[in-house]
Amino acid sequence: MRSIGFTEFFLKYLIQIFLQDAYTIVDMFIIFLGPGTVLFFTFYLMWSGRRKNHKIMKLTREALLEVFSDEFSDLVMDEMSSNGGLLYPKYKKSFDSPFKDFRVVFALEERHLMLSVIISKFSGVNDYIALEANSKKGKIPTKIQIIPKHEEGQIKKHQDLLFTLDEIQLRVQKLDDFFVLKATSQRSGTYFLGDKELLKLIYTLRKVIVRISIDSGEDPAIRIYARINEDLNLEKLHELFLVLCKRVDEVSEKVVMKKRRG
Repeated sequence: MRSIGFTEFFLKYLIQIFLQDAYTIVDMFIIFLGPGTVLFFTFYLMWSGRRKNHKIMKLTREALLEVFSDEFSDLVMDEMSSNGGLLYPKYKKSFDSPFKDFRVVFALEERHLMLSVIISKFSGVNDYIALEANSKKGKIPTKIQIIPKHEEGQIKKHQDLLFTLDEIQLRVQKLDDFFVLKATSQRSGTYFLGDKELLKLIYTLRKVIVRISIDSGEDPAIRIYARINEDLNLEKLHELFLVLCKRVDEVSEKVVMKKRRG
């Protein structure tokens, strides 16, 4: 009887120790579950976020090479980071376009940062591409700024510059209603934008255009900023870029001729 009582007591004692250890393990698991999950997703985002951004830049570079096939033999990636980079061209020997000093700038969502990913879930993803260059023949003294009215962030960011410029009314309602159009003067701005092909392309790309800037005080002076999304048509963006550069050259030549006559 004593041996049976001792055995039962020993078994109960072992069970209590086991349960205590089990509770301790569960408690430790629960304690470390939260921080461990955060650390896992932090490192995962650092890897997957950079990977996705690099993939976006790679695919966009390949697509740009196709649409700029007449101008460039290659686009070389430079200064690549986790959420951006630059592309510089290798010009073809037969290169004959109305621009020089061309470059592509990427500014992508910071997908490697958890806070940015959380914010983008509510505000939407913001990936940008910019085509930039200088005029091949000359510069124009007129500053031009074209920004969609819904791009409140861009308007606020450049409000000091916009405040110094005159508002342009093209008397084309669908353009006047959609864009903030500003120039050094009404006369020079209206003259520069008096190109039907240019205006048609701007309106065609209205859903992706973030800002168009012509400013000889900057280098490069010609810039088109656009969103990278399902509405982005790189062929049309290429066409708009060429037409815009040609227009700068045309206006530059006429300004020079007027100065010489004077």
